[in-house]
Amino acid sequence: MENNWNTSVGEILSVFRGALLSIIPWLEKARIKWIENEAYDDWDNIVKALYENIVCSSLIGKVLPEYSIAKYEFHYDDYSKLDYIKVESKDHSDKNLAFVSFQNKSLPLENVNVAILDEIDRVIGYASLKYSDLEFVFIRKKEGKKEIVNIIEISL
Repeated sequence: MENNWNTSVGEILSVFRGALLSIIPWLEKARIKWIENEAYDDWDNIVKALYENIVCSSLIGKVLPEYSIAKYEFHYDDYSKLDYIKVESKDHSDKNLAFVSFQNKSLPLENVNVAILDEIDRVIGYASLKYSDLEFVFIRKKEGKKEIVNIIEISL
């Protein structure tokens, strides 16, 4: 019998963020730096593996060697050919925002770095928004059109 888990894009990102927060004390014991502008390859490799295996594989429905989803903490000039996580903010409802990464402010990973996109998904700037004020959906490019996905069905 196959079990399914119906969840939201926001919940998947919450699980990913929780995983990152839970390993920070252990990374500190291993002397692996995780704070922006201090972190290097070790942190990047750990984050990449967690992002691909928690977020990307959940959004696509399977584990793949490569994903067409925008990479974590990667700065693109253009999202027009990429699937991405759209960030929805009541305070910025007039803007098209794409998830880039979590950021540290006064607390670890309490903000989200977003790319601000124009009407054809080119990057026109970046902003940092408080995580607790945001919602998320997945934008999948399908046959030249944007498909908005909020609920994800994951086979267990």
